Amino acid sequence: MDYDETRCPLCGGDNRCGQLIPSSNGEGCWCMRTSIPSALLALVPPELKGKACICRNCVEEALQKELQR
Repeated sequence: MDYDETRCPLCGGDNRCGQLIPSSNGEGCWCMRTSIPSALLALVPPELKGKACICRNCVEEALQKELQR
């Protein structure tokens, strides 16, 4: 399966991965400093796990849903 590592594996939006953005100065991806719900990680198709970052929008939506529980 082909994939685009700059796209979120859940919504297809731009994931803004810091590892792929030259201007990030090697600071790493924003997601390395963010808690990503395990339920959200479980939604990533098996063939895309570890190949593309989930976007900030999907993570923030999932965190909001957790807070509303």
